[in-house]
This record gives sequence, structure tokens and C-alpha cells, in this order.
Amino acid sequence: MDSYNIILIFYLFLIYWFIILFLDKQGLLKRYNISSYGPILQIRAVRGERLLERLGTVRRFWRAYANIGTVLMIMAMAFMFFLVINGAFTIFMVRPEPTELNEPRNWLLIPGLNTFIPMCAWVGFVVAMIVHELSHGILSIVERIKVKSMGLLLLLVPIGAFTEPDTDQLFGTASAHERTRILSAGVMGNFVVAIAAFLIFFGILFSVQPVSENVLYVYDVANGSPAAEYGIEPHSFITAMDGEGGVSVEELNSRLEKGKTAYLTILDRKGNKKEIAVEGEVNEGVTVVFVEKGKPAAKAGIKEGMTIIKMDNRSIRSYDDFFSFMNDTVVGEEIEVWTKRGEVFEIKLEESPYYANRGYLGVDVANCALGMRVLEFPTRTYLEYLRGIPRMLFKSPASLLLLMTLPVLPLSMGGFSTFNPLLSHLYTPVGMASVFGAGIFSIADVLFWIAWINFYVGLFNCLPMYPLDGYYVFKEVLNPMLRMVIKEESKKELVLKTIAIFTAVIIFLSIVFMLVAPFVFELL
Repeated sequence: MDSYNIILIFYLFLIYWFIILFLDKQGLLKRYNISSYGPILQIRAVRGERLLERLGTVRRFWRAYANIGTVLMIMAMAFMFFLVINGAFTIFMVRPEPTELNEPRNWLLIPGLNTFIPMCAWVGFVVAMIVHELSHGILSIVERIKVKSMGLLLLLVPIGAFTEPDTDQLFGTASAHERTRILSAGVMGNFVVAIAAFLIFFGILFSVQPVSENVLYVYDVANGSPAAEYGIEPHSFITAMDGEGGVSVEELNSRLEKGKTAYLTILDRKGNKKEIAVEGEVNEGVTVVFVEKGKPAAKAGIKEGMTIIKMDNRSIRSYDDFFSFMNDTVVGEEIEVWTKRGEVFEIKLEESPYYANRGYLGVDVANCALGMRVLEFPTRTYLEYLRGIPRMLFKSPASLLLLMTLPVLPLSMGGFSTFNPLLSHLYTPVGMASVFGAGIFSIADVLFWIAWINFYVGLFNCLPMYPLDGYYVFKEVLNPMLRMVIKEESKKELVLKTIAIFTAVIIFLSIVFMLVAPFVFELL
């Protein structure tokens, strides 16, 4: 987001806040049961309790619903606790460099601000907030706990929902089972919505087919390379050559190395198609498209955009030549790297993180004569992989990690965020789905984000960390266990509170560590 847009948003926000102050001073907000806390509006539902009364008439169903939610919440609590602690330990041991995922704007799941979450995800957030709080409210009515108020929190857009049960009743007169059911109901609501939305989303995947069996995915482009000069950007697609789909890396390189012109159809990251004529030329050496920080190549001074023409006494004319040479190296071996501009670098190789007893330089080189790294993207195989995710979940609970990380994984590693604007050009609806035309992809995107956000919100709320629901349920589960060991009530309450706070602090610090540690390790 450029500075102009940031300033524009800032001024719009100030105008919005001024309007709120004016309406509040005129008493118009109070008239419509709205309160303001700075720029945040709290809108109370006037008939909310009547709605809850109607929904909560089938008490036996809702209690069974919440009992299942309690079991799922305890299982998810253990899963998330292990995930957070193991994640912090892994980062401490591996000490990774900061990535786009570590950027502060990506710490919060705010659509549009977070790089990985599109604006259509706001629908998912609104649904998650309403379902979560509505479930709390229904179970409060079922367990005969008074609901003081309920409604939405707005800051230009919905940022939260609330249900305010009578805390004296909830933590006073209500039994442990009643309290646990009320606290677990919100998570259960999120899980139910996530499952329903995922089922429809995966159903839609069986209603689309690829336009072409194979396209090229541009993984990276070297600065100053011919590809960069032609305006080809990373994470774009080459969908056709000379108007024909199914282009391969070998065909493209063969055309260019013969000095012939290739007419490429490019699909950029915004979903815009353009045709470019690429002049073929004899390529000398391989272009460096990425240099890993702290590794031998970076320490020696090799930079992105340099062209390697010789390594020791072997000429390097292609991507295959480069990897053939590296496959013959060993840890600690000293090599000479020659570039097209005449630079010579003496480098001592480290151990490869991918292959045992093999040398590691710490660079990615272009496999295309234009100075870019391209991968063949099998559209049908990718679609079948997405369709197979539910089956993977049934086979192994560990596949939940795949579902959690799906939006942040790159396409080349099986990630999925949205069909629009890129993937919708690679697939077409068939059968009954063709009635919706390209709109079926927008429907799929919204369903995916409703499912993913409800799934993630549900899991996150299971963490035994204040003020999340998991914190209170953790105390309710721990309470009877401690009662068997500690008979004195006051002493038991002190131990219970200490364990709950200690656990919450450990989880909070682990999350903070995972966010900031890569930046700290980079400075060390």
C-alpha cells in the first residue's frame, strides 16, 4: 500500500470519527441503542434476547451440541498447546530468517492489511463472530443464565461481536457442567460452520476443470535479467506460447536458445493477461535469482543478477550443468566461482540442509534462458490435490496443519488462498456450476474463507490463555483433578489459579517468541 492510499485512509478515518462524535453529541446514537467508545461503535440488539429464547427452546439438543463441543474443545486445546510449544522450540533450534509471514502487519488476521488474507475474508470474520457469540447466548438461555445484552462492535467494518451473560450467575450459581457447556458452545459453533462451508467448497472443486493441462509458474525473477526487462514478475503464470497452451520449460528454452522469437501469454498477479514477444538469444552461464543470507555465496559477495559461467575448471552453460557440479561437491570443499563480468569468488561450501554429505552454496539459479526460475504447474494434478484434502484429514489428524497453513503456502508448495484473480483463469466451471459462470469462483473464495476463519478462530479460542474461552474451560477441567489431591478449598483455588496463569503466560510468551525471534536471530 503506497503512502497516498495510507494518507487517504487516515483522512477518511478522521471524518468517520468526527461523524460519530457529532451523532453522539446530538443523542442520536443513544436513541438507536448504540454506544461509542472512541471510534468504536457498540450496537446492541434490542430484540436479541427474544431471538435467543426462540432458538433455545430445544434444550436437549443444545446441551448435546455443547457437550460435543466440550469434548472437541479439550482435544483442540491439547493440540494447540502442543503446536504452540513445539513451534517455539523448533524456531529456537532452527533459527530461521524472517519471512513475509513475520512482518508485523501479518501478525493479525485483518483482511487487506494481512498479505495472505484477501478482502473477501471479511465475510468469514463477520460470520465467525456472530456464530461464536450467538452460540454462547443460546446456551446461556438454555442453562437459565440471564443475557444482559448482545450485539456487534464496529470500527468502519465489524471487528467483533459480544454476548454479555450475567457473570454473577455464570461464575456463581451455575454448575461446572453448565458453565463448561456455555463456554464451549462458541467454539462448537465455529467448528460446525467451518465443516459445513468446507464441505460446500470442496464440492465446488468437483464442478470445475482445468482450461489447460499445464502452465508455467514464475517462481522468481533475477534483477536486471531479460525477464525483468520484459516486465515478467514473480508469482505470475505463462499460460501459452504462440497462442498454444501446455508450454514446458524445455520447449521455451529450446526456442530461446535457437535465437527465435517466442510469443508468450502472461497472466500477472492481478489476473491481467498480456502478450509479449520475447527475443531469443544465446545465453552464457546461469543467472543467480536468489542468494540466501549468511550462507557461503552471500559471505563471498555473490549477488542476485550475477551470471555464473564457470565453477572450478568446469564450464556452466545451463541449470543442469550447475546442479551436476554441485552434486559432486562435499562439505568443506573450496571452489572457485567465475561470473560473466570477470569476478572470481573463492568459496568454502557448507553442509547441504537437503542432502547428506553434499556441499551447499546458498543460491537459486535460473532454469530459464530469460533469467527466471520457472516451475511447471500441473493444473489437473493441483486440482486433484485440493479435492483430496478431506480424505487426507480422515487418514491423518496431522493434516490439520496443512489446512491451517494452506493460505500462507506458495502455490508451488500446494498452497491455496483464492481462485481470484489468478487461478480463475486456469479453470472453468462445468455441469450445473456453469450456470454461475466465473461467479462460481467468487462463491468458492467466500466459502473457503468462511470455513478457514471459523476453523482458525475456533482453534485459537481453545488455547488456555486469558481471556479466551479455553482459559476458563481449562480451569473447569483442572478443578476436579486438583480436588482429588488438595482437600483444602482455599489452597486448591490458589494452586488452580497459579497453574492457569502460568500456562497462559507460557503460551503468550511462546507466541510472541515465534513472531519476533527470526528478527532477533537475524541481528545476532
